[in-house]
Amino acid sequence: MKYMIRDMNTRYFAGIELIGGLRVNSDDYQKIPGLWDDLKEIYFSSIPNKAIPNSFIGLEMYRFDFMESKTMDYFALVEIDELFESTDEDIVTKKLPKGSYISFKIEHDDLLNEVEKVYEFVKRERINVHLGFDVKEYLPTENYKEKGAKLNLLFKLEE
Repeated sequence: MKYMIRDMNTRYFAGIELIGGLRVNSDDYQKIPGLWDDLKEIYFSSIPNKAIPNSFIGLEMYRFDFMESKTMDYFALVEIDELFESTDEDIVTKKLPKGSYISFKIEHDDLLNEVEKVYEFVKRERINVHLGFDVKEYLPTENYKEKGAKLNLLFKLEE
């Protein structure tokens, strides 16, 4: 499986969260496109300091009780230049830490299976990644409403 190691500076993002979280092996994944539509149609214009060009990520953060609940937090986010205090309680900000990240280019059309394959590869190859979160980096050159689009799946490497 092909991958790249990318050294990244601290990055900041703002966006919205999938309320109630994302349950593994459920229909919750079908709510993600609507979350992205809400970000772009309702909230996007009220987010200040957006990085130019716009860069979007889906952030999955694993809850402390993930093994029992099988639920994670999912965020639809756009990169911003700096953190800010939002007057809109629906808008959240997140910070991705500086460090080395391993990046896999995967098929958007079969996202769940592609992510599972990457996780299996990382485990099999004993790649030491931070398991608290993963990042789906949407590429500005891709059209995610058409078949064949790709995105990057990133994990922070542990030092």
